[in-house]
Amino acid sequence: MTLENKIKEIKQKIVAVLVISVMFALVFTTLNLNPNYVRAATSNVVLNVAAGTLSIDSSQNVSLGSAGAGSSLNVSLANLMVNVKDFAGDGLNWAATVYSSNFTNGTGGTKIIPNTRFQVRPNEGTIYNAGTSSCSTTATGTPCGLSTVCALFNGNPAATGECRLNAVNLNLQVLSTDQTADYNATLTLTVSAS
Repeated sequence: MTLENKIKEIKQKIVAVLVISVMFALVFTTLNLNPNYVRAATSNVVLNVAAGTLSIDSSQNVSLGSAGAGSSLNVSLANLMVNVKDFAGDGLNWAATVYSSNFTNGTGGTKIIPNTRFQVRPNEGTIYNAGTSSCSTTATGTPCGLSTVCALFNGNPAATGECRLNAVNLNLQVLSTDQTADYNATLTLTVSAS
C-alpha cells in the first residue's frame, strides 16, 4: 500500500468517526438520554374558596316581666343577645339593625301598646368574640325608638367569625291607661354588608 492510500484511508476513518459521533450526539439529544440534561414542567394548581354566609340571630324569647295596671313605669331589662356570624369571605363591613312591631294582645288583638314607646340601647351592651373569632366591632348610637330601624352594631372588614352583642337593654314605657292583657311584639333583626 502506498503512503497516499494510507493517508486517504486514515482520512476516511476520521470522517467516519466524526459522522458517527455527530449522529450519536443527535440521537442522545433527541431522546434526552443525557443524564445531565435538565427539563422543566409546570402544573396549574387550582383552589376555590367558596363564599360563606353573613347571618344574624338573637334570643328567641325576651320577657319584660309584668307591670301592674293603672301605673306608669319604664320596664327596662338588659336581656337581649344578638349574634352576627360573618363567614362571607368578602372583606366588607357589615351593619346589624333592629325594628319592632307594636305590642298587641295576640294575633289580631285589638289592645295595642305602640312601638313608639319601645327603645333599644345597644350602647349599654357588651361586644365580644365567640370562640376564635376576630370581631372588630362597635356598638352604635344612643337609645333608639323601635318604631324606626335602629342600629345595633357594626363590623369592619377585619370582623370574622361569630360576633356577639350581649346584654342589650330594652326599655318599654307602660302607661296607666294601658289595658290588662298579655302583650307581645316581634323584633326583626337584619344584617347586611355595607
